[in-house]
Amino acid sequence: MCTYYYLHYHHLAPCTRDIEYAVHYCYCSNAISVASSSNLLGSTSDAEQWTQQPCEALTYAAEYNLVEGIDYSNPCAGGGCLVSQQCSSGGCRLEDLGGSWTCCQCDRGGNTLRCCVQPMKKIPDALCYHAICQNCRPDHK
Repeated sequence: MCTYYYLHYHHLAPCTRDIEYAVHYCYCSNAISVASSSNLLGSTSDAEQWTQQPCEALTYAAEYNLVEGIDYSNPCAGGGCLVSQQCSSGGCRLEDLGGSWTCCQCDRGGNTLRCCVQPMKKIPDALCYHAICQNCRPDHK
């Protein structure tokens, strides 16, 4: 029998986004894999993708959450606290800055990745490599 439980993902300061919720499945040997065909961009042939589906005897795994379901006023009471991967990697901050930002360390703009790859002013052969942070600002150019 397949089981499921809830996980929630917190965002890190200074990100003020709401908690994200996800259902996590533990599949048993009766779970089925379903094939779907999708044509990849630029490809002339169809690629097959497989997704796993829980069996018909799906049950809630109460041992992974202290309470049945989620208490939205206090999701941490049920356990499963995780940090949002989007937030911890800088993706939320990049989105907040409109996808283009000026680095607070080297003061150069035009960055579109989560890490500054602009040449350093004092050492042109070296790159900055500063990860986007709360002090970085939007690039208005």
